Amino acid sequence: MQTHRITPAIGAEITGVDLGQPLSEAITEGLYQALLDHQVIFLRGTEITPEAHMALAESFGEIDAPHPLYPHVEGFDRIVKLENDSTAPPDTNSWHTDLTFKAEQPFASILVARVVPEVGGDTMWSSNYAAYDRLSEGMKSDLDGLEAVHDMGDFRNSFGQSPAQLDEGMARFGHNVRPLIGTHPVTGRRFLNFNEAFVTHILNLPTNEANALKTWLANHMNKPEDQVRWRWRAGDLAMWDNRCTMHYAVADYLPAYRCMNRITVVKDRREGGAMKEAS
Repeated sequence: MQTHRITPAIGAEITGVDLGQPLSEAITEGLYQALLDHQVIFLRGTEITPEAHMALAESFGEIDAPHPLYPHVEGFDRIVKLENDSTAPPDTNSWHTDLTFKAEQPFASILVARVVPEVGGDTMWSSNYAAYDRLSEGMKSDLDGLEAVHDMGDFRNSFGQSPAQLDEGMARFGHNVRPLIGTHPVTGRRFLNFNEAFVTHILNLPTNEANALKTWLANHMNKPEDQVRWRWRAGDLAMWDNRCTMHYAVADYLPAYRCMNRITVVKDRREGGAMKEAS
């Protein structure tokens, strides 16, 4: 197994691993360590089967329950089938960290490209570690101790037909409160714990000040120096650490068809163990 960095801040391509074969513990530990070190990892042209996709995800931790809304791969109710074209446009073209409004934020996602458009349809990831590291010492001090309200945010677009539907959506998803400066539970590194899709308010600030700070944070975090952009080919696999990254699925390929398979790992079975980020 070889690891090839893509950018200084985030992303690595893994070669020398055959996901069509049962993976040894050494390989899965190596993949996990690469994930800690690089935040998102990629394997080209895997031709991974749904069975192998499930086995890979289970080696990292507990898999999410079947999605209540999205379709799934036939025979595999925990593999979400994401299909988009002009009749079903995507809704993930904003910077977001998955489901930060839930009481237990998912650990990671493993995404496999099944059908990709001839051009377009890239996905970008951004390092929340790098965004924190670029803060001035004064700003780090100012943000430390502040907490942000996370709710369904952009998902309001799916529930916005009436007040009753908005109420139903909020009742389903609820709120969460998270510190603006987070600490990774395994690596111990600090990161900027903000995403513009789901953070709706900064606690203990007037709305005007909270909105101004949200705009500043969104602009600060939207820097190419913190990002990696992946040009998909059919069979490619990406896995990212949802605790310390954001991502953005570029919706520039319509009316072409794009199909991805995703498994969400909700709990990291190694969290609290001996695995630590390499120095």
